[in-house]
Amino acid sequence: MNSQTPDPSIPQPNNAGYAMPPAVQARLLQLNRQFYATVAGEFDRSRQGLPAGMLELAARLDTYLRDRQPQPVPLRLLDVGCGNGRLARALAQRGPACDYTGLDADPQLLALAAEQTRALPRVAARFVAADLAQPDWAQRLPDRSLYAAVVCLAVLHHFPGLALRRRLVGELAALVEEGGLLALSTWQFLSSERLAGKQVAWAAAGVDPAAVEPGDALLPWNQGAPALRYVHQLDLAEVTALAAAAGLQLVDSFRADGKEGNLNLYTLWQRQGKR
Repeated sequence: MNSQTPDPSIPQPNNAGYAMPPAVQARLLQLNRQFYATVAGEFDRSRQGLPAGMLELAARLDTYLRDRQPQPVPLRLLDVGCGNGRLARALAQRGPACDYTGLDADPQLLALAAEQTRALPRVAARFVAADLAQPDWAQRLPDRSLYAAVVCLAVLHHFPGLALRRRLVGELAALVEEGGLLALSTWQFLSSERLAGKQVAWAAAGVDPAAVEPGDALLPWNQGAPALRYVHQLDLAEVTALAAAAGLQLVDSFRADGKEGNLNLYTLWQRQGKR
């Protein structure tokens, strides 16, 4: 089936027929670049702990990948939007031995990630600078080999526009070897009355509210320097539609993390056959 033609058996997101104006998309992408440039240090300090969901994901990756490749050799794993590299620390505790590549757009976070992952057991880490919003981001990877697992945590909900998110999931899937896994997590902030009530008016970012998609929001950051960030609620219906368009099959899902214990939706997808 053509990826542009919705499969009637797959739940479709409620923004499936909307195209975000390019100027609005560019404004929201720049807002998030400014956010990380402003709060990188405080963001790192607030992300030192390993959330339960990340540790559980590391353990499930170990189970699925070891069933497929039982011999004790390091697996190639790509962490897209790696931030300060804490997934590498979770993998060192509960995941498979791996050659880990972390990719992120923010140079401050990459420097912190390299420092904090220098001496991990069973995980050999390296880091690459690239902006996912740019269509050539994957060309910055050190080689063209595919990965046993590609992981993209707490990233997709910061990219405005359904078409951009669809493109990104397709690009992520293309980096997974046949039978390998793509792991995603998306923030279910609208399921929390506490977080949903913190939304800021679009005027604060100079954006017309009529130009954004259902599920879009501006949320404040008040740890250290105040800042705004764009987020989008990707529920299971939208994640499923994006993954299906990329030729992926769901193998596992669960929710964890946050004060409520269920604020992140984790999904694991397998690349099926040759495309």
